[in-house]
Amino acid sequence: MSPLLDSHHPAMPLSLATTGQTVTIQQVNGGRSTRQRLFDLGLNHGAHVRVVQNDMLGPMIIAIREDGRLALGRGMTHHILVTSLAHHDRSEDKAL
Repeated sequence: MSPLLDSHHPAMPLSLATTGQTVTIQQVNGGRSTRQRLFDLGLNHGAHVRVVQNDMLGPMIIAIREDGRLALGRGMTHHILVTSLAHHDRSEDKAL
């Protein structure tokens, strides 16, 4: 099932995440080369990223892993679907 259709954990484009928010990557869209490039950078399904800067103008800066920083253009961030880590944590709590 597509994350967009899951009413319990609706996905949103990474571009809508706010500064300081930690999100989980659910899906990467786009052409084959775009997807491969993002996968090579560590932006895979299930990866957690923290938004360092999202001023809605210019590139978005995200933290990947513990010490990595990555600047992504606005168009690229529209291809990455994420869920808030808070939504993810609540579903795990319910499963316990």
